[in-house]
Amino acid sequence: MKSALIFLNGHYDLRYPQFYREALTWAVENRHPLICADGGLRLFTELNQTSDAPIFPNVLIGDLDSLEELPGDTIEQLERSGTHIAREWIGHVDKDDTDGQLAVTYAIAEYDSQGILLYGGLPRPNGYEVDHFLGNLRLMRLGLQLFQENLDRRHGSGGNWQAAMRDPLQTIHFVVSDVTLERKNEGVQRVSLISDDPNVTVESSTNLRWSLDGLHVDPIRTNTLRNEFVAGADQATIRLTEGSDPVYVIHNWYE
Repeated sequence: MKSALIFLNGHYDLRYPQFYREALTWAVENRHPLICADGGLRLFTELNQTSDAPIFPNVLIGDLDSLEELPGDTIEQLERSGTHIAREWIGHVDKDDTDGQLAVTYAIAEYDSQGILLYGGLPRPNGYEVDHFLGNLRLMRLGLQLFQENLDRRHGSGGNWQAAMRDPLQTIHFVVSDVTLERKNEGVQRVSLISDDPNVTVESSTNLRWSLDGLHVDPIRTNTLRNEFVAGADQATIRLTEGSDPVYVIHNWYE
């Protein structure tokens, strides 16, 4: 299954550059597209300054109003490196869609992606950009809708949408049917569930301190926060009932 890696104009925790380098290397080696939504390009410019093997995105899309501080020939240099620039959106700051929406739409329309991995989705420290973060969460739901519409147009069947927002010490999964969470280190592995919809029910779970079997995840209650892996478990699983609405599963770990 091919997932697109989408780099948003949000927070990148550059205390952990290796986390991002490994994601980029994995994507290139496995031919997953790299799509920058406007200011997400800054991650590439930052990492490439200290790399002997620079990596460039496959696509840069958006109005590019967040890149004004970069050198004037940045776009031309990217094109020479093989990056496709979606020039039709440059300067269109009054467009109806956000740059993130454009990136998700492009991933599905041009690459037939069956999933997206979002980076830079969290708000910048002291930036008070919770609006951007909440909007970025919705990009995973938008992707599901576009993926299903794409399947319908092609009269396709099968395939399971997968989406996640990844950061060095946290992953937010948008779970449509089931998810397997892998232990990241020897520390506490926290697991929280948050629903937008009233019809979210867990069929089964494994290796969690508090079992979620048969639990209805109420969108107005907070009783599904801060669960944990049981001691010694290398992974935990959560499976939704058939017909359940999606749920956000947040996996945190600590150094």
